[in-house]
Amino acid sequence: MTPSRRRLLLVDDIRAYAAQLADSYRATETVYRKTRNGRTKLVGVHTETHDGLLVQLAEVAVHGVTSSTDNPGARPVPQSKPPGHWEAIGRGAAIAAEAARWCWDLELPLRDTTQGNIRQLAGAAGEPRIVDDDQAAALCRSLRLWRAQAQALIGWTSEAYRPRATCPILTCGKPGTLRVNLARKSAFCTECLSVWDDVDGSITVLAEWISAQTDARVVTAERIRSGHSGHGGAWLPDHPNGQIHGSGFAGMSESGA
Repeated sequence: MTPSRRRLLLVDDIRAYAAQLADSYRATETVYRKTRNGRTKLVGVHTETHDGLLVQLAEVAVHGVTSSTDNPGARPVPQSKPPGHWEAIGRGAAIAAEAARWCWDLELPLRDTTQGNIRQLAGAAGEPRIVDDDQAAALCRSLRLWRAQAQALIGWTSEAYRPRATCPILTCGKPGTLRVNLARKSAFCTECLSVWDDVDGSITVLAEWISAQTDARVVTAERIRSGHSGHGGAWLPDHPNGQIHGSGFAGMSESGA
């Protein structure tokens, strides 16, 4: 039986997410320079090999972050405080456990490493007799979540951005649970595990949500300083969690879709 187009797309996504999590990759950056007459000239192409996201997450968990002056790509300078990043440690352990559970559920043998388990899951996804369509869709969601969590927590010079905003998922709405990596355009909620990234453009919607709450707090602060009161759409006591129930999130699920 020929796999459906939806199944083929799911398998492609699963393998792409698995490769980003488990395998090293080469990143290429084109370097340009302005000439004296104002033109842009290509001066070279810089290529660098990076570890997979799980290895990078493990590095953050072990070495942590020391200060905003650390050089990108360099390990932090030893200090008199304990190293490590507890949130990265917890996420790494959770991803390892969830990948192992997937292997157990599909009756696949456990590999020596989480990367090995994830590669095995990606390979099994192409076999309908092992992974049916519903399981493939669920596995794809799990891999996307793991990728977004790793991306959001990885960073040598600073920890993940923690905006002063609530989670936009109506069934969650908790404050202080969002973790955002601006450079990688990836975010997740530590409470409900919802994901926002550039796969479906949901990271843009989250940015608008955070901006709306931030702007509303600025307006409120200005009113308090000026002695004025009133509602007028600002973040005020009738919206205790700063939630703006706009149409942009009316249909958002906890998967970020």
